[in-house]
Order: sequence, then structure tokens, then C-alpha cells
Amino acid sequence: MKKYAVLFVIVLNVSCSSLMNAQEQPVELVDGKANIYSTTCSGMAETIGTCHQKAKRTCAQGYEVLNENLDSSGVHRGIRFQCK
Repeated sequence: MKKYAVLFVIVLNVSCSSLMNAQEQPVELVDGKANIYSTTCSGMAETIGTCHQKAKRTCAQGYEVLNENLDSSGVHRGIRFQCK
């Protein structure tokens, strides 16, 4: 029983660690001529606010949201945006 408890603690620690240090999903250039980008912020570690932060970092002069996707589960999120 003690072995299972130790194993459970190790698995729990690794799971929490991966959530706390999750990699940010990249911003992809969709249309270079029109300056349109797309990014996703899916999973437990990112929020729709994270998508907007990435858009702000990508577009020094500001951006306009062209499309914002939120699924009913709240886990899959993404935006398509255009730099000004």
C-alpha cells in the first residue's frame, strides 16, 4: 500500500508541474500581405486572455480581433487577429 501512495504522490507532482510550466502555444502567420495571425490558447494552463496577450506582443501598433473561438467545454480557445 505504501508503494502505491508514493507512486500516486509522484504522478500528482509531475501532473501539477506540467500544468504550472506549460508551454505557450505559438502565434502563426496566416496571411503575410494582410498581416493576419492566428493563435490557440487551449488547455488548462491558458485562457482567452493569454490569446490576447500574445496578440499584443505580436502587434506593436495594436490589433483587431477578426474571430474568437470558444467551444462549449471551455477547453478549446483561439483567436484570429490582424495587426494595425
